Amino acid sequence: MTTSIKALVRLKLPKDPLFRLLAVNGLAGTAIAGLVLGGIFLGNIGNLRVLVMSAEDPVLPVIMLAFGLFITLGSVVMGSAIMLLGDNSRNGNGGGGSARRRLPVFFTGQLKPVPVPAKAGCRHDLRR
Repeated sequence: MTTSIKALVRLKLPKDPLFRLLAVNGLAGTAIAGLVLGGIFLGNIGNLRVLVMSAEDPVLPVIMLAFGLFITLGSVVMGSAIMLLGDNSRNGNGGGGSARRRLPVFFTGQLKPVPVPAKAGCRHDLRR
């Protein structure tokens, strides 16, 4: 019986690694948004809970706030996951994201100044 419950609970994730990354981080972002929404109402930030409960239809403001938080925080978590794809600092290069990569050097010769002649021309009056 526990195997059937595990099969029901298990999410069907996409096989493509990029879409799987986006789906997992999107779900994490919506969970964080749910926690933030609960914290806003639990802490009564800006007297928002009292305003919503005294509204004629309290469901609509909650849905609108939840939708905005889900879009915003879901996008933030998904975007940060995308931006961290090429980060090699988590693969044993030490802590922090300040590991600099060495760029290939294409020029190894000496730099020489190049003379550029300036042509003398009439000056334009900029006050016109």
